[in-house]
Amino acid sequence: MAGSTSPNRWETLCALQSLLPLLKKAATDLRRADMVYWFEQADAEVANIIRGHPSDATAIPALIASCPQDRRSVAQA
Repeated sequence: MAGSTSPNRWETLCALQSLLPLLKKAATDLRRADMVYWFEQADAEVANIIRGHPSDATAIPALIASCPQDRRSVAQA
């Protein structure tokens, strides 16, 4: 859209790629392995999209199933 002030998808992906390492560090500082895992996965997925590799939506259920679960820290949050 010409003259739009909202970011386009490319700008959003680039901003997300810059933000994910900071989020991962914060999750590490909070000792939240589950969040660290998801930020690492998101970072890899964003990098793949930026490189032009298609996203693998079929992998999402497997990622969820293999995610480290720390239910006690989640319940306390």
